Amino acid sequence: MEQTTYLGFIPLLPLAGALVLGVMHVATCQGNRIAEKLYGILGCIGPVLSFILALKLFFSLKGLPAPDRFLTHEPFTWFSVGDLTVPMGFLADPLSSLMLLFVTFVGSLIHVYSIGYMAGDKNFGKFFAYLNLFLGSMLILVLGNSPLVMFVGWEGVGLCSYLLISFYSEERENVVAGNKAFIVNRIGDLGFVLGMAFLFWGIGADGFDYLSLKANAHNLTPALGITVCLLLFVGATGKSAQIPLYVWLPDAMAGPTPVSALIHAATMVTAGVYMVARFSFLYIEVPVAGTVVAWIGILTALLAAVFGMFQNDIKKILAYSTVSQLGYMFAGVGVAAYSAGIFHVFTHAFFKALLFLGAGSVILALHHQQNIWKMGGLKKKLPITYGTVLVGSLALAGCPPFAGFFSKDEILFSALATGHTGIWFIGVIVAGMTAYYTFRMFFVVFHGTPRDRHSYDHAQESPRVMTIPLIVLAIGAGFAGFLNFPAIFGGHQQVSHWLAPSLAEHHPDAGLGVEFLAIGGSVLAFVIGISIAYRKFFGGAEEPVYRGFCKFAANKFYVDELYATIIVRPYRFIGKAIRQMIEPYITDAPAQGVPWLYRMTGWVFKVVQVGYVRVYAIYMVIGLSIMSLLISQSLNL
Repeated sequence: MEQTTYLGFIPLLPLAGALVLGVMHVATCQGNRIAEKLYGILGCIGPVLSFILALKLFFSLKGLPAPDRFLTHEPFTWFSVGDLTVPMGFLADPLSSLMLLFVTFVGSLIHVYSIGYMAGDKNFGKFFAYLNLFLGSMLILVLGNSPLVMFVGWEGVGLCSYLLISFYSEERENVVAGNKAFIVNRIGDLGFVLGMAFLFWGIGADGFDYLSLKANAHNLTPALGITVCLLLFVGATGKSAQIPLYVWLPDAMAGPTPVSALIHAATMVTAGVYMVARFSFLYIEVPVAGTVVAWIGILTALLAAVFGMFQNDIKKILAYSTVSQLGYMFAGVGVAAYSAGIFHVFTHAFFKALLFLGAGSVILALHHQQNIWKMGGLKKKLPITYGTVLVGSLALAGCPPFAGFFSKDEILFSALATGHTGIWFIGVIVAGMTAYYTFRMFFVVFHGTPRDRHSYDHAQESPRVMTIPLIVLAIGAGFAGFLNFPAIFGGHQQVSHWLAPSLAEHHPDAGLGVEFLAIGGSVLAFVIGISIAYRKFFGGAEEPVYRGFCKFAANKFYVDELYATIIVRPYRFIGKAIRQMIEPYITDAPAQGVPWLYRMTGWVFKVVQVGYVRVYAIYMVIGLSIMSLLISQSLNL
């Protein structure tokens, strides 16, 4: 296996950028600030250079025979305990190289877009420092050659999500949203840590890297295999917002819009899907765990689609669509179609980043208005944003031949071909719902008549530093699907073949009828969904008043309130009881007893040590008398 030294520079460059930008911000935030352009340029250098190195890595791997497409780099020893030595190692293979390409490419475009979106912000430099740190952490997660190194990046993106979601910390709800994301992710991380512990204990391999784990995976007993897979999936539900830990992601909209794009498209939320795919050699041997993953994924997709149909905030609509699309990805990897799941991660990065950045363009034009029912008729005012968001909406809704259609259809076909008919059926229904709520948003925002004339009159297209990334992402959202063009249409499924050396998956032998049924179901769902949205919203519509089930869904089934009632409030009550009763009287009693003992001893000495010579003389006489009495008794005098 070849050692490639520049692997370490791919995450190092954004991390170095974060350090430089952070120091510059601290040094200049109280005095004369360095021009924003310099911050923007420095902020973009690291991601762009990382993308160039990712391209170099991709072509280096492509030049190798398929079985040998593995490059490593171990720059230093992370820690050593006795005979155990764990290096800080990086692994480049077809899976990580594909992830690196779109993470660095989309991440670089988001950095460029942020120059225009964050212009004038007093914490401009700090924002880019956090953004670089976020990207660098994600690259460590992807490149790590072992679960231990992955966990470093895993925790890094969790920290950065907190910093960026609560970036506008002057408002309390933003800080609460950041705390919520951080705490919910820690719950998932506990599952990840326990999963790793059981994995290392059960396999007993000589090393902790993926290749050693894969070679020794046969040492796992069936019961331990299920335990490990399910615990690892608990970690994935936290990072990738699946039932029951999805509640943090919609609230993550509190951060600046470029942050939403980075979290939802290129970095954090895809980490869970990537982790399950990386451990495909375990999940393929435990079909029961895969079935659990698939059903949790598709039910999450359904639940989030229901919520998305009734939201009024443009960013929350897109947030729930992200949760729903992540459910599709987990359905794909759950039915052992790992390449299909990763391919949907790939296409989703383009159209979801495009939609969030397009939403940011709308929000900025309307002076940070996010309620879609206060928008309308923006097609003429924002022509570039309109055209690019249209492409992203078609891709998200699964319209052929846009990118989302091919990746989503491959997941649904895999579910149908492997006998998971229920998952396929729910997936088709969710596809129709996705088309409906996506174009509900699109038609309400861009068509009809303006609902807020003042905001409409002052709206104008975003600057080129924002529209150029939109155009580039629109090209990706339009054509990325052709990279895995189905064989049924004469394609070569290049992405699936590229990922094959990294993934252990079964390829079901299904007939053309099954594939045509899957395609037909997807297309029919899209047509029905967009037709309903067109009839209801294209010509203009007023904000509805929800009742019954619609009101219940608009309030997200009151899941947050339920969690607060059965988990948060009892937890706070227990914490208050511990603080007021157990800590002072039990836990802290020994520590508090020591100073009490010193105080009592001092009080005793204070009584006798009065500072007068005549008193000390009396003490001496009394002492001598007592000594004389004792001596006389001992001598029997």
